[in-house]
Amino acid sequence: MITFIDSHAHLNDEAFDQDREKIISDCFAAGVKQMVEIACEVEEWQQAFELCQKYEGQIYGAAAVHPINAVQLTEESFENLKKFLTLDVFKAVGEIGLDYFYEDSSPRALQQEVFEKQIDLASIIKKPIVLHCRKAKEEQDFSAYEDMFFLLKKYNLSGGVLHCFSGRKEDAYRALDMGFYLGINGLIGYKKNEDIRQTIKQVGLKYLLLETDCPYLPPQSKRGKRNSPVNIPEIAQNLADILGKNINEVADITTQNAKAFYNI
Repeated sequence: MITFIDSHAHLNDEAFDQDREKIISDCFAAGVKQMVEIACEVEEWQQAFELCQKYEGQIYGAAAVHPINAVQLTEESFENLKKFLTLDVFKAVGEIGLDYFYEDSSPRALQQEVFEKQIDLASIIKKPIVLHCRKAKEEQDFSAYEDMFFLLKKYNLSGGVLHCFSGRKEDAYRALDMGFYLGINGLIGYKKNEDIRQTIKQVGLKYLLLETDCPYLPPQSKRGKRNSPVNIPEIAQNLADILGKNINEVADITTQNAKAFYNI
């Protein structure tokens, strides 16, 4: 069987409260043998730790405060975050970044302050970062990307992934120039995303990770339904079709990339 890694999942989301164990079992059966649980709210850190303990060697974690939850990063919670990130099951700091789509509820200045604080932490503890970047509501306002790359340049980082890549071609290459990966999920199959598909063709397989971002962003064939790591093989096939590759090669290279990035 072809095997995969889902490099970005939210399995502790309430969407899985009724059938979490079954979904995880179904993922393993579908060939998704390892997953990374992204805990980006304060209350999720302990939950992620427990999930990683329960599925030791199969589920790993990343912990941080998401930009739309920036207000949660108090002095107390930051000290708690540092403690969690000393644990071996937490392989990265994330997801962190800038989300100007939600700047009305999470102001840009606060997002930037919290982002820098977590980048600095990642540079000190020498763990990679999982980046979230979403442009403002205005169609051509890509200032979130400009601000993100400006802030990143200040730090000596141990790698990164631009999760849920949905930026411009120049954003992809700026990430690659910093030695970062791009996270590829169900978005690549959405009809409106031809620009993203063309960018991925130019980037190639060498710098990509597979992810679901579940329970969000299901592949095109399951739009409107809950996403889960079970859909990673479908996302991999979509990527293979875009690149003109065999799905086995997509699985092998993205798995190697994920293991290297997360040190698993």
